[in-house]
Parts: sequence; structure tokens; C-alpha cells
Amino acid sequence: MKTLRLSSCIVFLILLVFSCEKRICGCDFPPSPLVGDWTLNTVTYGLTQKTVTAAEAGYSESLFYDGIMNSGTYRQTRNGLPIQSSSYTLSFPNGGSTQGIIYYKQDSTEQSFRLADGKLYLTERTPQGTTLADGSTYAYKKQ
Repeated sequence: MKTLRLSSCIVFLILLVFSCEKRICGCDFPPSPLVGDWTLNTVTYGLTQKTVTAAEAGYSESLFYDGIMNSGTYRQTRNGLPIQSSSYTLSFPNGGSTQGIIYYKQDSTEQSFRLADGKLYLTERTPQGTTLADGSTYAYKKQ
């Protein structure tokens, strides 16, 4: 009888141990620094350095970034119509998390970004590995 009781306790303990859920890494990944809805605020043209509002530029535009850490999905709408969507990854060549490069998978382009004063500043998109000398800068406000 004692052996039956002992075996039952052992089986119960084994089942109890295996029923516990284990965390694989114990980490919670932070969201991408770009996560959220962004609305075009101003455009600064590269050659003239003239800054105009979105209304003066003649269109409205919004961006949506979703994801964790340094990757996620992206969606762009202009005048309320979807323009494009893609997955993206981020790179921070100088360290930190407020300035870097966005790589878009859909069309193999890249775009420099900077986060400052609650705004997202984006340069013109270019094919990966190229440099644009006098491109415009687009400033977006978070919604």
C-alpha cells in the first residue's frame, strides 16, 4: 500500500513539473520606434530648402508602421487611398534608436529617418545602396 501511495505522489509531482509553462528566452521585445500612425505635416524641398505644409503641397498622406524591435509592416495612403504596403527592417549604423535607415522589402528601397520633437523626419526613398544629394525631407506628426 505504501508503494502505491509513493508511486502516486511521484507521478503527481512529475505531472505538476511538466504542466508548468516555460518561457523560452524570458524577454519581452519592445515595439519598433516607428510604431504608430503618422500624418504628413511639412515638406522641405532639397534644392531650394523651401518648406510647405501638406495642404500647400496639394495632398494629404499618412503612414502606418507596426512591428517589434527592428522590423514590421508598413502602409502608406495618399488622399485617403492606399499607395503601398511592405515589410520593413531598421538599421541603426550610429547606435541609438532615434536615427537610422528603413529598408523596405517590397521595392528594395531605403530611407533615412530621424525621430525628434514628436515628429518623424524621412528623406526621399532611394534604391538600396544609392545616395541622393538634394532630396526632399518629409516631416510627419504622430496621430
